[in-house]
Amino acid sequence: MTTRLITGNYELNARITGAGSAPAATIRFSGGEQANAVLEIDGRGFRVVRRAGRACTVLKDYTGGGPPPWEVRVLKKGNFFRFRVNGNTGWIRGPTGEWVGLYDPWENTLVLEGSGGCGYESCTVTTLPWLSQMTEPVISLGPAGSHYEKQIIPGANIEIDGRYYMYCMAGMEGDQEGSSRRTIAVAESTNLITWKVHPSPVLSHADAPGDNIYVNGAVVTPEGQVAIMYAVQQYPSWIGFMIALADDPLGPFTPFAGDPVYRHFNDAAHEFDLRRVDHPDYRYIMFYAGYTPRQSGGWPGGDRGYLLYSDDLVDWREDATNPVFGPETRDDWDAVHVRPRSLDRIGDTWYLWYEGCNAWTPPGTAGREQWCDSVGLARSADLENWSYYPRNPALPALGIGAERFDNTWTGWPRMVVKDEVGYVFYTGNAQVGLRTIPIRRLVDWESEGGETLRMF
Repeated sequence: MTTRLITGNYELNARITGAGSAPAATIRFSGGEQANAVLEIDGRGFRVVRRAGRACTVLKDYTGGGPPPWEVRVLKKGNFFRFRVNGNTGWIRGPTGEWVGLYDPWENTLVLEGSGGCGYESCTVTTLPWLSQMTEPVISLGPAGSHYEKQIIPGANIEIDGRYYMYCMAGMEGDQEGSSRRTIAVAESTNLITWKVHPSPVLSHADAPGDNIYVNGAVVTPEGQVAIMYAVQQYPSWIGFMIALADDPLGPFTPFAGDPVYRHFNDAAHEFDLRRVDHPDYRYIMFYAGYTPRQSGGWPGGDRGYLLYSDDLVDWREDATNPVFGPETRDDWDAVHVRPRSLDRIGDTWYLWYEGCNAWTPPGTAGREQWCDSVGLARSADLENWSYYPRNPALPALGIGAERFDNTWTGWPRMVVKDEVGYVFYTGNAQVGLRTIPIRRLVDWESEGGETLRMF
């Protein structure tokens, strides 16, 4: 048995050989005093097992492993874990018992064991410090009775004369998907860290033909006006994408008389990003998440990325190959829904922060699926052919305890680049969080700048 104490996110890579009649290996990859999670590997495949006292529960079972040697990868990113044994892959969220309030610790003792003639030919563990700051929200919920008493979620950012404005989806107490009476709040900052939320929304249900407003984009037009783009919901139906204009970033904003400027064919669509690009063929692009029925090739139905172009924010034309963005695999952390959220051009490459979503059913939950969003990263030169960050989810929930505002899920990412640093805003538990990353690290997908430790 070999052990190693590791702090934070990590990637473990091992080569395991076997000379006996029934080789098997176990890797304890997370846990504490009350419960731990183990990867069991043998000739039948591999399993994710939860051990709590004398009880052992198989959480996920992947068959088809074959005899050793086994090339093994274990990836910890917050409360998500991904596995690969030779060509077979798997994933799980919160395996030590998140569904019963037991969270995966930030500090873990990794334990490697073998039996039946099984041995570790090599094993390394690399720390992954990307976007792992443990911080408090930069914008918290407002007082009772305020327009952001229940939710304040980043929707769009603009910069004007050195001041930054964040337009947020604000919600009050209610039961319409966690909140009700959603409006557009605005917060202001000079340093991207300290934010002041203005006491009144810049747009509310009194200004739009619906009872919920989801802001997702903001640009400055060639005429110097601020345009905000948002989706409107007459609960539970979606009406379309709309715009409102103002001469000042704090408003007042006037909705466009011809709204909605885009009526999506998808049943549900309210997440997107809007960018002014001043391309010779179009001035603006919009990248939105639209529900897509089950596709050929075994892909499940779910949200996919659709690309639109416009010269004036009013008339939009679709990319001929839509949808242009989908999950990386048919069964991983983002295999059901992918939702484009933050699109930024760095050099000749587009970087996309997106929400990914999948579900699994823990034991003892009466068949109730556990759905949870997390944040991934992809990049493309042409917005149609994408590569995925190999250590996704890039910005996961930390999953270390119930006291954390972002302990179980993250979403709605929005990045602002300033002085070669990416300020990535996101939501956890309906508040605004911030994690930062040097751009030189963001574009280098070979390493997260961590330390590699050799166990064998």
